[in-house]
Amino acid sequence: MRSSTKCWEKWRYRNSIENGKWKIENCPTETRWSLGAARCGKMIPKELMQELHYLEIYTRKAVRDHHIGDYRSPLRGRGFEFDQHKRYQHGDDYRQIDWNATARMGHPYVKRDFEEKELSALIIADLSRSMDFASGDESKRELLVRIAATLAFSAASDNMKVGLLAFTDRIELDVPLKKGLAHSWRVVEALWNAEPRSTRTDFALPFEHLLTRLTTSTLLFLISDFVQVERSFEGHALRHLARKHDLMPVIVEDRWDARLAGGSGFMRLRDAESGGAMIVNLSARNKHVYERLMQARHAALQRSFYQLNLDHLFIDMAAPFLDPLLGFFLARKRRR
Repeated sequence: MRSSTKCWEKWRYRNSIENGKWKIENCPTETRWSLGAARCGKMIPKELMQELHYLEIYTRKAVRDHHIGDYRSPLRGRGFEFDQHKRYQHGDDYRQIDWNATARMGHPYVKRDFEEKELSALIIADLSRSMDFASGDESKRELLVRIAATLAFSAASDNMKVGLLAFTDRIELDVPLKKGLAHSWRVVEALWNAEPRSTRTDFALPFEHLLTRLTTSTLLFLISDFVQVERSFEGHALRHLARKHDLMPVIVEDRWDARLAGGSGFMRLRDAESGGAMIVNLSARNKHVYERLMQARHAALQRSFYQLNLDHLFIDMAAPFLDPLLGFFLARKRRR
């Protein structure tokens, strides 16, 4: 009831400011950013806003009931929470030697600790032109906003910092890491209102940018359709990033990514990112070849994730995403 009342109050404030009856300064802190956007004429559509409010309430309840945000980084460091002993090897920090364990075992042993720093969550969003594709009523980018909102609200519910890095073949948005529900809404609205300056994808750019920007271990949620899969794992930036931080790819898939349209005849296909076009014969043979190529691409993508030891999640646009997304993090927590 309390959440419903709070949700209704937000709508009351929004309607009031649109009618000129309220000033932003008179409103609760968590609504000021949204109201400022309303005044500037950049409101999120009403239907989407209602769904985002539902996501906010749902994720808050899920975090409270299941402690999704109760997270320990798999990265090791000199923290405060003791994990286990391991035999001393050349290169280990001699200051971590446990002399009591060494005396008992007859060999030098060092202590391993879980990194116990305050963790933050950064959403890395692909805004290239391929994310505008839609075979139904919703585009990949609209689903991306919903996924990002779920992650941002989950982080806010667990008192974590959350930020946003949106990219194409350049950095389009860089929202700093901060705490609070108001900041989570800021992230969502910035992502919705973003107007990319480019159509192409360059995965190396955000990876290299984050290697220099992030100084502490961070949860990184990479949301993309990975259409340019052959470019996704070029260079060493991704490997270094995955080694230093906890990187989790979320892959948005449309049913028409993996197959050609039905029927027969010819179809004109255009590459959303490069603008190149070609005429395709929709013969049974060509459809079969295309499906085999897409299956091989999917398998190569999964292989790359496994080689980098990255937990990942495929989200089908035709299926509900919320429970699989939350279940993904619950299963991850149990493994830790």
